[in-house]
Amino acid sequence: MKSKEKVGIIKINNGIIQEVEDEVVVEKIVNIYVNKEFYSSLMCTPEEKIELAIGFLFAEGVISSMESIKSIVELSENLICAILNYDLEEDFQSRRALTSGCAKGSMDLSIFEENNMKPIAISYQHAAHDILLMMKEFNHRSLLFKQTGGVHSCAICSNNSIHYFSEDIGRHNALDKVIGKALLKNTALEDKLLMTTGRISSDIAAKAAKAGIPIIVSHSAPTDMALNIARKANITMIGFARGRRMSIYCGSDRIIY
Repeated sequence: MKSKEKVGIIKINNGIIQEVEDEVVVEKIVNIYVNKEFYSSLMCTPEEKIELAIGFLFAEGVISSMESIKSIVELSENLICAILNYDLEEDFQSRRALTSGCAKGSMDLSIFEENNMKPIAISYQHAAHDILLMMKEFNHRSLLFKQTGGVHSCAICSNNSIHYFSEDIGRHNALDKVIGKALLKNTALEDKLLMTTGRISSDIAAKAAKAGIPIIVSHSAPTDMALNIARKANITMIGFARGRRMSIYCGSDRIIY
């Protein structure tokens, strides 16, 4: 399914009025079923839906790895069905919170609880210069944003390469997609960086902590709750990574100046 479509608009620029075509991002609803029972609906761009569902179920704590899934299929353009190797608890969805993401998703509240924040060990370091170069490459990859201006991007990177990249109307969806890709490929994340567009909100920090990603980088700012989560999970938080500058909010031991 296409991720953008053309629409007719009236454009006013410096007093000049034109009727032109513009491209807008496509937004669709995807229903996720677990063990043949409805679990959640996500508003998203209609690409990489299997990866989105896997990353979402991982962040929710429904699965712990791909070994938790017996099968996962796209039954129609708006329906993903995952069959697990076990039954879900009946009250699994009883405690959910709306996220601050663009598409108003939700997360299980347990992911924010302090006793569920496992500190990530400090073992790998990254040079600030390399991170800024990677941010530049990350921005160049955001083609759908350049065409429509209506999406966010996330990437899982190492020092000198982008391993997984996704775009979506919501940052949390884009993050679920790249985490889903990493799970499908059984990629270790303890030495990787997460790059994301826009602010670093609590749901982004919580999902990164759940996946064990030790560094989050954005060209924008974090929220205070995201910083609290990062400190508890021992995550390095970097904001305003643009050009030749960055702001390290916590976890500076991982950064080589």
